[in-house]
Amino acid sequence: MANPNHSSHRAFRLSCAAAAVAAFFGSFASPVLHAQTTAAPEVALDSVTVTGNWLDGDTPNAEKVLEHPGARTIVERERIQESGATTLREALRLVPGVQVQDSNGTGGSDISLNLSVRGLTARLSPRSYVLQDGIPVSYAPYGQPQLSLAPVALGNLESIDVVRGAGSVRYGPQNVGGIINFTTRAIPKTFAAEASIGTEIYGHSGNTKTSPSLFVGGTNEAGLGLALLYSGTHGKGWRSSNDRTDVDDLLLKGSYQLTSKSSLSASLHHFEGKGQMPGGLTTKQYAADPFQSTRNYDQFTGRRTDGSLKYSYKDGRDNFEVLSYYVDSFRGSYIERDATGANAGKRSLTAAPRNYSYYGVEPRYSRIFETGSVVQEVSVGYRYLKEKSSETALATSGFYVPGQVNAMALPLNVTQTSQGGTTANAFYIDNRIDVGNWTITPGVRYERIRSFNNVVDYKGSTAAAIYPTAAANEWLPTLSVL
Repeated sequence: MANPNHSSHRAFRLSCAAAAVAAFFGSFASPVLHAQTTAAPEVALDSVTVTGNWLDGDTPNAEKVLEHPGARTIVERERIQESGATTLREALRLVPGVQVQDSNGTGGSDISLNLSVRGLTARLSPRSYVLQDGIPVSYAPYGQPQLSLAPVALGNLESIDVVRGAGSVRYGPQNVGGIINFTTRAIPKTFAAEASIGTEIYGHSGNTKTSPSLFVGGTNEAGLGLALLYSGTHGKGWRSSNDRTDVDDLLLKGSYQLTSKSSLSASLHHFEGKGQMPGGLTTKQYAADPFQSTRNYDQFTGRRTDGSLKYSYKDGRDNFEVLSYYVDSFRGSYIERDATGANAGKRSLTAAPRNYSYYGVEPRYSRIFETGSVVQEVSVGYRYLKEKSSETALATSGFYVPGQVNAMALPLNVTQTSQGGTTANAFYIDNRIDVGNWTITPGVRYERIRSFNNVVDYKGSTAAAIYPTAAANEWLPTLSVL
């Protein structure tokens, strides 16, 4: 449903120089390091670029798009700002082939993401592999790939990288609709600080929504870099009731240049979001009042805490990296359900608190081989991922007439619980072959997946339990030509 109300957007960007913080970064420098001797210069392979990690967040740019053997789009921060986009959805609409749906009914809140690539199903984005700085953003990449909580704030992003093909070997699962990597702002080489705030004012209701952001960081002479990023959204939307969003996204990044060829980077990330869901309207309801909400209690809350550590080595011919990460997240919701039959016109209130966690380790290695005019880049990689989930479903024992009771004060009874998990091992190998103006990249990925889910149902007079399991061993070949 389109927004019939005009909203004005005013952004104020403040540049600041914090002398105390600059001194803090400068204090890391060690005089001993200044006396290091200079090694003999090495011969670099200028004509070849190692691309062992296609989604390398350090250098997402137009050159990568031209070199990639497949459909790819990178939207950089400057382009996002020039477009006037104020939300992640609006920024994603700049990418060809990506469709982004607004929230409607119970199909998500303003902290969810409904996107599809090339016409695949969009509800909560289950058919695309979505990452931030190379780390999956879903609750559980195998068990719960939906994005009812999209822990990504637009203000912290440097670029959006969308690979619509030729990425299924290196990245997965859920990659049939493409791979989307949100790259956060890089640690600057020198001290820099920036603050901004965007404001949306809705003329009909007078509601106001603000989007503050903060960035401060730098790298000292010892090669130690730090950056603090914050982006948030707070306030009411254009609907008259049950339409408030609160988001806080805080990210701390660090890096250290071990040698001229190797580096270590780490990140700590925390995201909290709450979005009320005013719901969709019928044609009749919209004609009567397009600003109304027929949902008094529908809301969604979520939080996510994650950390990562990555080691990288690059010498112009070899590229080796190891990425490890741990993610802990929670999602909860309250949704009213319409009764049928003899109880038509009444409702019940449901709740669904759920906890998820997973950790993964991903080593990758690539090497350049030259045979005359033919240049090949052979890449191999592996990922181990283990995830756990704990889900509960609750509901009021009876029905109520909307507007006559405070449904949030009614007792909720457990109707179902589940405890699940997945262990997955994935291995890939591919070979990028450059011959003249042609690039051919054959490859294959092997996935070995083991999942279980212990479910207890309390809807009947006695509890009923089931213990489904699933196993898969799949070879996934790919071939791309540029």
